[in-house]
Amino acid sequence: MENQEHKKTVVEYVGELINKGISKSEIKARLLAVGWSEEQIESAYGQALIQNGAPTPEDEKEFVTGKKSSAMEIAVNLFSFVLLGVVATALGVLFYQIINKYFPDPLARNYYRGRFSTKAIHYSISALLIGFPMYYLSMRLWFRSFRKGEGKIETLLTKWLTYLVLLIASITIVGDLITALFTFLQGEISIRFVLKAVTILGIFGAIFWFYFLERRKIQYRQKISRKTFQLFGLVISVIIIIGIILGFMAGGSPALERKRGFDEQRANDLADISQCLENYARQYKRLPNSLEELNKTTYSYCVDKKDPETNKPYEYNVIAQSKIVGNNKEAEFELCADFSLNSEDVPVNNRSTYYGRQNQWSKHTAGRNCDKIEVVLGELKIKN
Repeated sequence: MENQEHKKTVVEYVGELINKGISKSEIKARLLAVGWSEEQIESAYGQALIQNGAPTPEDEKEFVTGKKSSAMEIAVNLFSFVLLGVVATALGVLFYQIINKYFPDPLARNYYRGRFSTKAIHYSISALLIGFPMYYLSMRLWFRSFRKGEGKIETLLTKWLTYLVLLIASITIVGDLITALFTFLQGEISIRFVLKAVTILGIFGAIFWFYFLERRKIQYRQKISRKTFQLFGLVISVIIIIGIILGFMAGGSPALERKRGFDEQRANDLADISQCLENYARQYKRLPNSLEELNKTTYSYCVDKKDPETNKPYEYNVIAQSKIVGNNKEAEFELCADFSLNSEDVPVNNRSTYYGRQNQWSKHTAGRNCDKIEVVLGELKIKN
């Protein structure tokens, strides 16, 4: 009778076996042999673990429950990586162009690389004004979903993308340092090069440090205060604002860029009209007395070209319908337009081109400018 009063419960029995180091599979086999079901065994095993001190989710409110990130949260995180590429590229291009402006390379006159371009500056400013606030917002949403007590598990996709960003940033930093040291040892160091090297180092160093802290907080659940990330965001925001201000100082205001655009259109229009007049002269062996005469020909599209700002026709003057130059019969005409700016103040990369070659009207002063064009009408027939 006394033995029956002290008969072990199944939970106590399982607990003793666990303490003796018996495996779960062995415990399960023994209980199945005497009629216990698998569900009852699993329940007893869990209760025995609790009695032996195993914590439960209710005991630890900060325990990650295993709830996975939602599809929207994953999409926000992936979108943040796209925005990161946009912002990093735009910031690099912006500071590179500022350096090109104030520390020009003498070789930039012969090569496209290293030239100053206001178009690149304005595009970078646009990308930063749109991309950075969106990136900042997406990262805030990402951190919010992993705050204390929400118990989210990060997907492998977002985890490995983050480590890919860290890898790219690390490789870039090492490559930048190697290049800087190599250039120094070659004796070719300059302020221009140092500033560009510091720009790359600063951008990718900031990316590496930010995502290093992000991994510690999101993946390893270390207690990093929100103020740390807020301070980081504030510093980056100040750097971007300074870059935008310097960009406007170097590239000019939207009003100035609009004037450049008008001048570029004028240069292209004059090049088109000149081409029409030259083709007309070669075909009809004379110049038209006015641009309206082109209406009845295949060159009629040139008649509609007018000043983009004033909508007034360009000035066309016939200087000579026919003159003898050597063994050739030539005609000469003049085209005029009023330009807004001096072309010397326009960066080389912003000057107009015409079918891949430099447009002759791209060089001009502010105000009225005229260029004379000679066209060969034919070769003289010399009688013996």
